[in-house]
Amino acid sequence: MQHIPPDETIRAALQKSHARLRKQHELVVEFGVASLTLSDLDELLTHACAVVAKGMQTRFAKVLTPLEDRDEFILSHGVGWDDADIGSARVGGDEASPAGYAIATYRPVISNHLGQEHRFRTPSLLKKYGIERAINVPIRGASVPFGVLEADSGDGDDFMESDLVFMEGIANVISMAVERMAAGAEANRPSPYSESVLNASPDCVKILSADGEIEFMNDAGMCLMQLGELGHIQGQEWARLWPEESKAVVKGAIETVACGESTRFEAFCPTAQGEPKWWDVTVAPIFGTGGDVDKIIAVSRDITERHHHEAQLLSLIDAQHTKLSESDFYLEEIHHRVKNSLHLVNTLLLLQANLAADEAVKLQLQTAAGRVVTIASVHERLYQNAETQEVLASDYLAALLGDLGKALADRNIVLEADPFILPPERMAPLGLVISELITNALKYGKGTIGVSVKDAQDHALITVTDEGDGFPESYPKPSGTGLGMRLVKSYSGYGSTAISVDRAVEKSTIKVRFKL
Repeated sequence: MQHIPPDETIRAALQKSHARLRKQHELVVEFGVASLTLSDLDELLTHACAVVAKGMQTRFAKVLTPLEDRDEFILSHGVGWDDADIGSARVGGDEASPAGYAIATYRPVISNHLGQEHRFRTPSLLKKYGIERAINVPIRGASVPFGVLEADSGDGDDFMESDLVFMEGIANVISMAVERMAAGAEANRPSPYSESVLNASPDCVKILSADGEIEFMNDAGMCLMQLGELGHIQGQEWARLWPEESKAVVKGAIETVACGESTRFEAFCPTAQGEPKWWDVTVAPIFGTGGDVDKIIAVSRDITERHHHEAQLLSLIDAQHTKLSESDFYLEEIHHRVKNSLHLVNTLLLLQANLAADEAVKLQLQTAAGRVVTIASVHERLYQNAETQEVLASDYLAALLGDLGKALADRNIVLEADPFILPPERMAPLGLVISELITNALKYGKGTIGVSVKDAQDHALITVTDEGDGFPESYPKPSGTGLGMRLVKSYSGYGSTAISVDRAVEKSTIKVRFKL
């Protein structure tokens, strides 16, 4: 029986997506904290490009700033591009350009098929580097747009809508940092963080003292947590806002950050009005001038909807598991009954043998009874629970052929099998194919039967020989011969092209390609 675990594919996709989102969340927080200490604009923008490239898992990222005539952008800062292009390469600023469209509409643009786009032309700069995918996000300025933050890729997976959230987060931090630098706030900064920067974030952002007391929560956080005024929570321990089941992980995060390390966790915390919420939280230190942890920044992203979707999906997976388990149980019960029936036939044959007066008949009945028992063991070998683990093909076939030899004939069966790993779901099909080929050799051939199973990477090559006179010219028929050969074609995975007869050798030789 073939067992297909769709849940494993789904779980792997979920894990990959969640890992990407978590990493992007951490990078936004880390960049936000770093921006509070940077006073050089060039350093800030180059660092932003490096963060974008890391979060988007691509080589190319850049900041495009408009030239005075507004008709073109210049690649002012970036990573992945040739040094000669940074500070000199230009792209169009009109709406036929992805960057120009983002500035004109003040909306992000995502394109995973630039070469097939009807909305935009592909800038020559992107053609030069073989870029196929791009995300453009406008960077807000004080009165006019500052520029465009762009991530580009020539290979890999498509960019997703969720990537826009990450890119917009970085663009917002750049915008606030540029505003702070322009206002000269860095020269005489009264606090180690900028409330305007934090209020630009759509996430719940808290500034805590080094021992975990709340000093500030941004506007989005107050709204998400359904709080009235900041004064109601100011000075309270952050951990006290969490329910009992989450307090331990929150306190552990504060202890970790107090040692100068960043951390992340997911936990449940309802709003002030009791609305259930799940949060993805990144906690990082803000260092003072002496290098000690002066403040703590905690950024919480509302993942309630995602958590509900995951719970629903896992519920469906569990239900599917239950159905598969019930199906496996019923099939196992059927095989168990077949085995019991065979043992019953064995018992009846032995009883009949005891009643037989003729010694020759008694011997024949006893022999038949013994063969029924061995057939039962072959059946059990073929239909054992193959989902438990992978096995070596050579081990499985050696045991199977031993049972077949006892059950079907006194002729010698010689096995030569490569020690490749056999997928669990292909155990029974391989056993059935080889059993059918050996049965044919026992019925129509003579002498020693040789079974060879060679590993051919994506398939196994099965060769069965005997000392007979060979197959007739009409064998195998294109339309299939008997039921046995039709089963061989079906189980092989290659259909009518699976079977071939080697007429260049003296012995009867049949070959079957078997898909692994």
